[in-house]
Amino acid sequence: MKKASSRCRYGWLGLGIALCLGEPSAALAHPHGWVDMSVEGIFDDEGNLTALRQRWRMDPFYSQVVMEEMATADDATSMAERLDALGVEIRDNLATQHNLTTITLDDDPLAQGDVSDTNTDYRDERLIYDFVLPLATPQPLAGRTLRYRIFDPTYYIEMVHEANEDGSRPLPGALTLANAPEGCATVVVKATPDPQKVMEAAMLDKSETGEPNLGRFFAETGEITCPG
Repeated sequence: MKKASSRCRYGWLGLGIALCLGEPSAALAHPHGWVDMSVEGIFDDEGNLTALRQRWRMDPFYSQVVMEEMATADDATSMAERLDALGVEIRDNLATQHNLTTITLDDDPLAQGDVSDTNTDYRDERLIYDFVLPLATPQPLAGRTLRYRIFDPTYYIEMVHEANEDGSRPLPGALTLANAPEGCATVVVKATPDPQKVMEAAMLDKSETGEPNLGRFFAETGEITCPG
């Protein structure tokens, strides 16, 4: 089988391009890989939430595939330069899909700004992508609740907050706050998909997609609440 390009291999990061990954044919049922993520809510000096800083750690198999392919590049660039270029393409792909992130304030959708401060690295056999996702307008949270969900609409990739070994609870660093007003609190709410949706995902092989936005049924919800 012809080897897929690096663009195809990480197409799911922004476009849900499952067929390009070239994974073993024995891999059946969604999801086919995962991302461990952590999020930091960033506040300004006026107490407004301005951005969500996100860190995505790709699963070891996916990370290995991408790193091996980048290592074969026939040019004079360093690995650091190749990682930077990868980060630019990831950023551009994600921008076409709202960065796989939905944000609401008291259940009203919030607009996003342009991603900044991107960084791509490889540590502990995991490919890591860091970025800052600004809100289009800083938001006061006094007496309000901001919620976000981060998910691959195709559910080809499962995206979950950093958790303990059995996945039963998020780690303390999975959702944190920077410069937040006193009393603000966070919680990560686990997804509780309908058994029918679980069965639907389990019946999909890597060449199939389910209903539009299947991934939303499996998405965790991060909540940031500040006292009024």
